[in-house]
Amino acid sequence: MSTGLKNALSSYARATKKVREVVDAVVDEQSFVELNAFMGGANELGEYKGEGVYCGLATIDDRDVAVLAVNPEVFSGGISRRSADKIAGIAKRACDAGLPLISLIDSAGARVMEGVDALDGYGAILSAYCRAYGSVPVITAVTGKCYGMLTYLSGCSDMFIAVEKAKISTAAPLIISGESGKDVSGANTHYKTSGVVTNVVKDVTELRALIVKALSAMCDSVIETEDDPNRTCDELNYASGVRAVLSAAFDAGSVTELRGGVASEAVTAFATLDGIPVAVVGVSGKLTSRGAAKIADFLNTADNAGMPVVNLVACTGTVADAGEETGSLIRNVSDLIYTYDNLGVVGVTLICGKTSGSGYAIFASKSACDYVVAWEKASVSPMESKSAAYMLYGKEIAKAKNKSAAERKFAKVYADENTAMDAAEDGCVDMVIYPAHTRQYLIATVRSMVKR
Repeated sequence: MSTGLKNALSSYARATKKVREVVDAVVDEQSFVELNAFMGGANELGEYKGEGVYCGLATIDDRDVAVLAVNPEVFSGGISRRSADKIAGIAKRACDAGLPLISLIDSAGARVMEGVDALDGYGAILSAYCRAYGSVPVITAVTGKCYGMLTYLSGCSDMFIAVEKAKISTAAPLIISGESGKDVSGANTHYKTSGVVTNVVKDVTELRALIVKALSAMCDSVIETEDDPNRTCDELNYASGVRAVLSAAFDAGSVTELRGGVASEAVTAFATLDGIPVAVVGVSGKLTSRGAAKIADFLNTADNAGMPVVNLVACTGTVADAGEETGSLIRNVSDLIYTYDNLGVVGVTLICGKTSGSGYAIFASKSACDYVVAWEKASVSPMESKSAAYMLYGKEIAKAKNKSAAERKFAKVYADENTAMDAAEDGCVDMVIYPAHTRQYLIATVRSMVKR
């Protein structure tokens, strides 16, 4: 080996030591093949090995992937025009080869000394990710800090994961905290408040495990399971909530929830049914604007991956709130309806509770999905029983000595007139089942409709 090459390799190894440790913790051992290793240069502030981007091809759990990691040791992970070219280049290579794109971000933002060149580089990155999203699985993880426009990769990533100590901010956190009086850049803030982060992990070991599970869900047509497809869900009953159904009816250990920190009425998760990966949407009670946006984002991922969608519905429409009404509720629910109507994958709905109004129309109508099954004591009605009681029997309730009792009585009358069996007799529900048979019916339906 020549002295020049030896010195270059030694210098590069020192400059990339920490970022290599992060990548090595995520990819399979000795599987990483680096691209554009010596691309770099120098200026009055110092030398920048590899342009601060460590990228190449590797395997994760024996699955071929394209990987990039921003090196925080080079100008704090600052993005230059040339480092942007490396990032955009690996994204393009992932698209051309049909490989999942895995990005590990630890960047303080743009190298502002480059001026508009750095901004143009951001444009190249965002454009490349927009093209990748929908073509291949895109998983972005913040392993340190993510300041500036790389935060917008969250909108063109199937998953935007953060290590729990990560910091995420569109501007320097000090600037934003100066305006608001508090630091809002924490990973948990963006998981529980903004909803930008889909999952929070403790460290890179947990990150790898999550990526392995997510890639399997998005890429495999069948995943091995030892769970019995014929077992009954005896623990389910008419009072069971959506999360109970998710836990009981799907393959044991297969559920991976996304964006669990926001919009608690909406559940979005990867799972399997007898080994078949599915995207699960669960809705309980009133749908909020945040819940609608959360579901629409998840449906895009399901559609991109070709995963059948299983809706678990006990939804009584949208929330009636002045703030929501004058905010983004109407727009976000409209976007959700459009997303459902344009899905290119199979949709199956289980009505497992009281479902009425837009809750039925959005998630359970024959226009929204391919097959509808309902629990025997579920209800399907134009509006909630209590509201209907006042609309239909308002005079009787007003005259009653015990108005609360009268309200309950007439609400029950209305509910009894809008059962799942009534909906089935009208052709709006395909099958009415007992809760214990939920797993068996969902498996049979998905297996019969999904081409493998």
